[in-house]
Parts: sequence; C-alpha cells; structure tokens
Amino acid sequence: MIKFKINSNCLIDRLRLCFMLLLTLAAFTSPLRAQTSGNPLFTGADPEIHYFNNKYYIYTTAIYGTQFHAYSSNDLTNWQDEGLIFDLFPDSPWSQYNGWAPAVVFRNNKYYFYYTAETKIGVAVGNTPIGPFTDIGAPLIGTDPYTDDIIDANVFIDDDGQAYIYYGGSGKSRMVVRKLNADMISLATGPTDITPQNYTEGPYMVKRKGIYYMMYSNGAWYNDTYNVQYSTSNSPMGPWTYRGKILSSNSEDKGPGHHGVLKMGNCDEYYIIYHRYENGTSGDRKIAIDRMYFNSADLIEPVNMTNYGVAPRVPDQSCPTQSIVSGGIYKLTHKGTNQCLDVFNNGNQSGTNVQQSTDNGSDAQRWIVTLEADGFYKLTHKGTNQCLDVSQNSSTQGANVQQWLDSNTSAQRWKIELMSDGYCKLTHKGTTQVLDVDNNSSQSGANVQQWSDLGTDAQRWKMDLIEVPIISGSTYKLTHKGTNQCLDVSGASTQQGANVQQYTSNDSDAQRWVITKELDGFYKLTHKGTTQVLDVDNNSSQPGANVQQWSDLGTDAQRWKIELMSDGYFKLTHKNTNMCLDVANNLAEPGTNVQQWTDNNNDAQRWKLDLVKPVSGSLAAKSLSIEKEDKNKIINVYPNPVKNTLFFTADLQDTKVRVFSETGSLVKEQTVKENSLDVSGLTTGIYFAVFEKDGTKIIKRFIKK
Repeated sequence: MIKFKINSNCLIDRLRLCFMLLLTLAAFTSPLRAQTSGNPLFTGADPEIHYFNNKYYIYTTAIYGTQFHAYSSNDLTNWQDEGLIFDLFPDSPWSQYNGWAPAVVFRNNKYYFYYTAETKIGVAVGNTPIGPFTDIGAPLIGTDPYTDDIIDANVFIDDDGQAYIYYGGSGKSRMVVRKLNADMISLATGPTDITPQNYTEGPYMVKRKGIYYMMYSNGAWYNDTYNVQYSTSNSPMGPWTYRGKILSSNSEDKGPGHHGVLKMGNCDEYYIIYHRYENGTSGDRKIAIDRMYFNSADLIEPVNMTNYGVAPRVPDQSCPTQSIVSGGIYKLTHKGTNQCLDVFNNGNQSGTNVQQSTDNGSDAQRWIVTLEADGFYKLTHKGTNQCLDVSQNSSTQGANVQQWLDSNTSAQRWKIELMSDGYCKLTHKGTTQVLDVDNNSSQSGANVQQWSDLGTDAQRWKMDLIEVPIISGSTYKLTHKGTNQCLDVSGASTQQGANVQQYTSNDSDAQRWVITKELDGFYKLTHKGTTQVLDVDNNSSQPGANVQQWSDLGTDAQRWKIELMSDGYFKLTHKNTNMCLDVANNLAEPGTNVQQWTDNNNDAQRWKLDLVKPVSGSLAAKSLSIEKEDKNKIINVYPNPVKNTLFFTADLQDTKVRVFSETGSLVKEQTVKENSLDVSGLTTGIYFAVFEKDGTKIIKRFIKK
C-alpha cells in the first residue's frame, strides 16, 4: 500500500474544490439537458400522435411516398424510429404511390391504420401499434361527389361510440365526413359536405366539454402561408362557428400545419404535433411538438411555436398542466385577467414594488424560474439579479411583495403547485402565505402581496414558458439566419487552427458545439468530440479577424457573450470587443468563411441555436443501417417551385421518370439521360416525380409555377 502525507489545509481546499465540481456537474449535466424535447424532433410531415400501450407513437407521411414509419417515446422527449411499419409495396394490393397522412385508431382490440394513397383512402388492420398491418384489399373511400382530392383522413370516435371519418384536400378544398360502422373497415353512411370557413386540408377533430373543435390546415403546404385554423360546433357534423387561426409562421419557422393533437389521459392537458420548415420554406419539413391551451372562454389559444418543445411527461394519476423548466423564462398571469406579475417601471433596484400590470410583453413581466437546492423555486426578474421577495421575510398576512438583491434566503423561495384548474399557486417558503393580488383586483397597478391560502382566483397564476435560455453543458447546432448553413469546422477537423466556416446542415459533429457558461459569465463553444474551442485568431479586436478552432486556453479569444435578439435569433459577441460572429458578406453559399465583424445589427450576425438531443442507441443503429442501405437512393429535386427545368441531386442516367398530377393522372413519362427534366409544358399545379430504377421507386413532390 502506498501512503501519502497531505497537508490538512490542502486537503480541505481540495475537498471544497471537489464539492464545487460536484455541484457544477449536478447543475449542468444530464438532468438539465433532459428538461425538454427540443424542436424539431425529426424529419417528416403530416404527423398524428397517440398514446398506446404505455408508449407514445408518432405516425408520418410515407418516406419515398411508399414507406410508412412510426416513432416511439416513453416520455415525449426522446424518440426512436420503430422502422418500416407499412409499405405500399407489397402491403397495399391496390396502390403504388403517394402514400400520405396516416391516422391510427385503437378499437375492437385492434389497431386500424388509415392512409392516403393515389388520392384514395385505405385502411389496414394490425394487432400492435406498429403492425404488421393487413390491408382490407381495396380502398375504403375511392370516389366522392364533393371532392376529387380524397386525402388526409382523420378518424374520431364520439362518446356514444359512433365513429366518423373526415377527409378532403386542396384539390377543391372541401371537407367531407362519413360515419363508420363499428367494425371500422366499412362505411355506415354516404358522404356529407361539412366544409368550415377557410378550410384547405388536414382535418382533425377534438372534443372538450361537449364542444366539437374542428381544426384544419389553411394555405399552401409548400410556403409560409400554411397555417392551422379552427371552427366549433355542438355536433360532430357541424354547422360550424369560425373561431380563427391558432398556428402560423413566425420569423424563424415557416409553414406550420397538418397537425394532430394529444390529450393526456383524463387531464385537461393538450399537446399539438405538426410539421414546419426550419429555414424559410426550403429543405425537408420537420416534426415539432408544443403545448396547446384553452382559455377561460373554452377557445384555443394561439400556439407558441418553440425551439425547446415540451417537458418530459409520463402519464400518471395526477394532472399537472405543465412542468416547470428550471432556468426557463416565464410570464405569470393573474387568473381571469390579462394582468401580469410586474416590476414597477421595470426597475432594477432592490425594494422596487411588485404589482400586476396589463400584459405588454416587456421584460418587466418576465421571470427566470430556477429550482434551487432546497427544492423550492427562485423567481428572478429578467435582466437583473433582483428576486421575487417578501419584505423582511415576513410570515404575516398582507406582507408586501417586492424585488430584492439575491440573498439566497427563504424570503426569496417559493413552492409552486400546479392546481387542477390549470393555474399555479405560489407559497412563500416556511409559511402558509401565497402570492396574492390585493382584493382580487383586475386593475393595472394593483398591489401584489402575500395572504393566507384561500383557494381564490386572487391566488392563482398562469405560468407561460416564453423562452429557454442557454443550457450550459448542452450541445447546440448554430444556423445562420435565413439560410440552412450551419457553423461548421472545415473538413470536420480535430486539429488546432482548423478554419470555421458555414456549411449545409448535415447533422455531423462538425456542426455541433457544446456551450458552457464560464465563471466570467461568458460562454465557451467547444467543437463536439474535441478539445478545440471557437477562437478569434490572436484574440484580435479588429473587424475581419478570422474565426477558427483552437485548444482551450481559457482566454478572452475563446469567450463569447450570447444574447437573444427580438427576432428570436442570437448574437455572439467576442469578449471585451463589439465584434460579432459574422458570415462574410452575409453570403448563403456553403463554405463561406466565418469571421468577426463590427456589430451592425444585420442578418450576417444572427444565429439560430437549436438544442441537439443525444440520439438513442437503437435510433442511431437504425439510422446507420438506413444510410448504408439507401446511400445510392437519395434523390431530391430543385428548384421547388420550378418554372421550366427540374434538376435532381443524383446521377439518374437511364432512370425512368414518371410525373403524375395531384389527382394521380400520368402527365409525363421519360427515361432521363442526365440529371434534369424539362417540365415547361406542365400547367401550374402540384405534381409528383416517380423515379424507377433497379426495382426501386422514389417519389418527390414539387410545385410547377
């Protein structure tokens, strides 16, 4: 045995250091990373979501137009591809292309898989949520007097057991309903046209408190006009009262729509799943999930489309309305009013009064909510170090609530409980006093105090998660604003001095950065899988200085201030300078150099930060096998929309290409000799290019302008 003689003071210092390191790890490792799902979840379109057999499932439009996949999760946050569950070749005896928009229903101890193909609706039956599914042998719905666009089935079973199937697409923008028999594979009635206002496609029915909410997509699927609207009725057949728009493009994500809704057990808790474009309206559509809320008038609130997604949720006997995301920025709204928890005049001084004020979206009404080591929450006024505080840590009824410098005392600690009415109660630590609006006033400027828990609306607060700041220690992808170009290390190099550039998103480690907050309050960006960090050459403060990667030296050259801008993008500023992370000349071309440049508030200096979740082993393995199997099958078409010539991203010499109209009619057939196809003779509309070679078929949708 080897013995060491250690100075006792040294030992104490080392123990203290170890303790601090443990605290740091506890704060910044996996528990924080797992707080939200992140958005988007994965590539796909036209999603529907369900909870079957203690697991969540998402079903999406077929890959290559023929292959349907399912994705599963135990907690809404970590998803894995369950693989191919239904293939038009050979699982459907009547269709070969245009596999879209699946809908799945559990009934009669069976799973019914409804799908669109060749602008008809079919159904297959299986014993598990992921099949195998056996087709009934012919289309369930093949013709209709009201629409020739028989797509986008949604099946709804009412409380009395009657099943309805809704469908209809943008061909004529009509929504049709038929009743299904109890066997779920035959029709009980003929069609009825029940088209609501502003309907285009993608119907989805939700029933709540006896009200029928018919939700649907509006606009063009291929651009940023796509959105979700809804109407209500007291009958599943209408007539409808139009209610408005709930999901639409923002500055960052475009064309959200064709959605599904998940209700959590018997709780009044809803999630909306949808697809969207992450960069303008280019590239593949991605699946995203966010919370959906109903207000006190039983109307659907506009959905806050996020990059952080939703918190983990495993169904149990409780019905919380949300999980608190530690470090998240929240708005607290007094129940039944539009009055928010507010700091008077947005002051930053200790002792400034806390009141309620009309919702104005300002920082005065934003609070960073963090879970502390004692299990209680601290609410910090955004942009300051002032905390929600009870004057003199009083336990007396009526004691004033103010903001005060963070003193780490019980005066600034709150228990947050999620009530059954969907609102929160905040109780002052060590007391029975709760956060209260004086006299339950609905007036702007009414004082906020603490008061004995009476269970009244004066003591109930809606907590809306507005944004999630940088989670230290997590991995991010940084995308240049307005493009699909990512912050990238040239050649995926691990070498010191390798250049940093922008490059087309490819999901590789070359485009992944671990962001950690350092003791100086600035951030360090470490190239994933290496010890190299984002570095300004020679720690220059000059415009145009090159950005590279370099071994971690802990210097200012490797420290960045990260600020969220009003447009939802981030600005990264080199420490002790006004130089920002910048794309040379704001170009969109892959390989354009990244440098630093004087802060000029333009798009060249704006970056989208996407939290990247670790990929589960099974999903990684499946993705790898798919890549190996299909590496010669990957085809994309561009430009889209196209005017005269459609180009392909693969060498398709001697490949047969057939072009079908949106209704399935063959309009062009040709064996191509190069990577392009003349489509100038086609009329304006939506088409499908079907590529066939060596027994393989790939289908790509495009728009002719």
